[in-house]
Amino acid sequence: MDMDTGSAIELNGAVMRATNTGAGASAGGLGVQLFDPPDSWVSLVSRQRTTSPTAPAVGSMRLRIVVAGDEARRRGALALYVTSGWDVRFAADQATVTEALRAGAVDAVIAEHDLGDDRWRHVLLAARDIQPHARRIIRSPLYGSQAPSSARADDLVHRVVDADAGLAALLDALTADYGFDPPQPGAFRTPLRQHDSIGRP
Repeated sequence: MDMDTGSAIELNGAVMRATNTGAGASAGGLGVQLFDPPDSWVSLVSRQRTTSPTAPAVGSMRLRIVVAGDEARRRGALALYVTSGWDVRFAADQATVTEALRAGAVDAVIAEHDLGDDRWRHVLLAARDIQPHARRIIRSPLYGSQAPSSARADDLVHRVVDADAGLAALLDALTADYGFDPPQPGAFRTPLRQHDSIGRP
C-alpha cells in the first residue's frame, strides 16, 4: 500500500529466503525476489529513500474525522482513509452529517464534493455551527487548476485539497494553523461563489 496516494500496489515475486524466529527474536523474515515491479513500486521505493528518518509518520496522528460524500465518492476515497489510521466516520447525506457532528468532538470535517456541487456548502455550514473548532476541508478534483489560498479560522472553508494529491496533502491541510495565518488574496470567504468555477472547464 502506498500511504501517500492511498492506492494498493500489486506485486508478483517468489520467496527466495526465509529466516525463522529464534530465542529472543521478535519475528522472522522473508526475502522476496520481485518480478517486473511496476513503476508505482519504483516510485514508492524512491520516495522512501529520500524521506527523512525523523519525519513523523502520517498515521502517527490519531484524528477524528467526519467525511461527507455520496457513495461513489466515498468508495473512491476509502483506501486513502483506511491507510490514514484516523478515526473516520462517513456520512452520506445532510442528516447523517448532522448526526455525526452531534455525536462528539471531531478534529475535522471533509466534504468529498466537487467545488461546483453546492452540497459541500451545507455540510460545512453545519460543521461551523455545531463544531466551530473543527477544520473544514473540501477534497475535490481540481483538474490541474491551482487550489485556492489557505483561509483563516473564521472562514467557511479552511482548505481545498486536490483529490489526486494523496494523504500527505490532506494531512497538511488538517494540521495547518489557521488561527494565525494572515488573510490571503483569494482566500475563501462566505459565500465562496467566486471559486465555484474551479473544476472541469
